[in-house]
This record gives sequence, C-alpha cells and structure tokens, in this order.
Amino acid sequence: MNPFLKRMGYGPEDRVLILHIDDMGFSHAANQASEACLGSGSATCASVLVNAPWFREAVAIAKANPAFDLGVHLTLTAEYPNFRWPALSTRDPSSGLLDGQGYLWASREDAIRHVTVKAAEQEMRAQIETALTAGIDITHIDTHMGSVVHPKFLASYLNLAKEFEVPAFLPRITRERLINLGEGAMSEAFLEAIERVEAETVPTLDEILIETLVPLTDKHEFYRQMIKSVRPGLTHLLFHPAVNGPELAAIADTHASRHADFEAFKTRDLANFAEEQGIHLIGYRALKAHL
Repeated sequence: MNPFLKRMGYGPEDRVLILHIDDMGFSHAANQASEACLGSGSATCASVLVNAPWFREAVAIAKANPAFDLGVHLTLTAEYPNFRWPALSTRDPSSGLLDGQGYLWASREDAIRHVTVKAAEQEMRAQIETALTAGIDITHIDTHMGSVVHPKFLASYLNLAKEFEVPAFLPRITRERLINLGEGAMSEAFLEAIERVEAETVPTLDEILIETLVPLTDKHEFYRQMIKSVRPGLTHLLFHPAVNGPELAAIADTHASRHADFEAFKTRDLANFAEEQGIHLIGYRALKAHL
C-alpha cells in the first residue's frame, strides 16, 4: 500500500481522495467559485496562481477564511491569448522565462525548451515567497499545466517542497500511464526521479484524475462516475470551477466546462456521495501534518 497513507493510519483497502480546485486567483470568476466550493466543503483544498491578475482577491479570501486549505499553483506558463501574466522573479530575457511579449510562455513545451533550471527554481521560489508574504498559510505546492514536474525541473520542485516543509503534488504512476497521458518521451527520466523519492516521508499520489476540462455543460454524473472509480490508495481529483459570464467567456474557451464544474461542486452533494461510497476525503493540510 501507499507508505505515506500507512504512516497516517490508513489501511491497505482505504480509498483516500483529495478534491482539489486548480487556478484560484486567475480570474474573479474563479475566485467566486473557489470560495463557494471551499466554503461548502465540496472541495477539500485549492491552489492559487500567484502571478495571475486576481491573486490579491484570492489573498483576501484566504485571510477571511483561515481554515481554507490553499497551496501555490506553480506556473511557468500563461496560456490565454489575451489574458497574460509575467514572471515574478525577473524581466531578464536571458532567463528563458519570457516570451517575445514579455510574459510567461503560452505552452508547456516552450517553457520546458526555453526556461533554464536556475531561472525556474528562482521563479518557483518567488511565487512561494510571494504567497507567504501576502499571508497565505500554504499547505502544498503543485503545477500549472504540468511544467514544473517535468524531469528538467523536478529536482528543484521537490527541493523547494522540502525547504518550505510542504507536500508537493507528485504522482507515482506507471510508464504505461505516462504514455497514455502523452508523456512517453519523459517517462524514463520521470520514473527514475520518482524512484529516488523516500516514499515513507514524501507523500506520493497513487492516482491522478486530471482530465476534467471536458466539453460538458452538466458534469454532475461525470464526476459521480469518476468518484466511483476511485481505488484503494491516495487519489488527487482536480477541477476548475468558475462562474460563467462576460469576464470568463472573454478569457477562456473552456468557460462552459469551468462553469459546469462550479455547478457540480457548488453544493456538498458530490463530497457526500464520495463519503457514502466509503471514501475518506482529505486535503493537503492533512498530508502536511504528517511530514
């Protein structure tokens, strides 16, 4: 079984689920929905895009709700054509962090290709320290668009988790799963890095349910089926709730799916359903407490 869950007192047949909000802070629409979902208990935790334009509102929400379980959504990318954010650590083009417009790269592939390891570590550190200085009691770090868990940056990412004494989103997955996720080229390096992790002292995820930005306008049954599929071990299910409207529609072509996430999770119905299935719901604060 998952050694870290054993350390927490769970048994080999226990199903433990993290219901996680991604992209808090990226827009007012996301902040509204994130606050509602965290407040209702339908989400167990969330992570904040520190570089994004609505970060300060996310800080205000965190201060007003100190029980919220919030991490830093580490980013090396800003993917929306007309809604960009820059690096926090530098404006120096030689860092590789910035595209021709002076913002973070639009694609994960460009970020991996151009950003130096040193610059990535400095940028991740700046994002964590900015969140802490703003008053967020961060419970974890994770990755926006998967860039910082690429083997090129993975050692820096894990070192920062150790330095700041927070758990890091870290899947322990098979070569086959990586290939199915389109990551076959990085599978050997990633699996080699994972093998070096001390499984008893670093929480790793047995399963990640991340393909949730799908073109559905009603996602309640979609998530019920996903929850029913949870197997023994530690599973991270992420979603992207946001309140639809002119702001969100102007930013992202995923606006309908994000609003459907909000509709699915704005009440505690899905969390209750998970518990009725015998699934244990936790956030990253629980993992942090056992580091």
